[in-house]
Amino acid sequence: MSEHLLQQNPRDFFRSLLREACEEQRVLPSETAEFYLVQLLERFIRPDQGLLDRPLALDYLESLEGRSGARYQRLKHVGDTALFVSGVFTESLDRKAVGPDYYTSLGGLAYQHLASLPGTPLGKGVIELFTEMSTRFLDFVRVLSQMSLDELFASDRDTLRIYRRWLLTRGARDADVLLRRGIIPFAPKKPLVQ
Repeated sequence: MSEHLLQQNPRDFFRSLLREACEEQRVLPSETAEFYLVQLLERFIRPDQGLLDRPLALDYLESLEGRSGARYQRLKHVGDTALFVSGVFTESLDRKAVGPDYYTSLGGLAYQHLASLPGTPLGKGVIELFTEMSTRFLDFVRVLSQMSLDELFASDRDTLRIYRRWLLTRGARDADVLLRRGIIPFAPKKPLVQ
């Protein structure tokens, strides 16, 4: 990874990693979504504040009220943070009070609301972007997880990490990797929430 960082600026570095991970995971984002994901990764190099200083659910709930511009910014923050955390730090979420399902549900919902906000800034293109971010949220979690696994935080626990990611996303590529490593992916059915 350090070689890549020395030879490229952050945008080119993340774009290269993103494209490799998309190919590996067999995910083809739109050009707009690819650009958005690269910008998201660049923003999280130096986040403005602690990543999870405050529960995302509070930001989400507060986004349901207030002015359109403030709602847009809050929902975007919730979606982006949930995507980044659930994609890059999936395995660490198992040790938290709320797990990966919380982040993927909340992030997808935030992007869905962004796509349907009346008077969304910049019009139809932004609506299409956030619709894609919402409907393909788990695909993008897999892509960010792949980037994290391959380049950002590779470790001896990769197989367990792949399995945990598979439990969350049920990605075919992760299942293939697990099978090649001699592990048959299996997960008990989730209980229905009533």
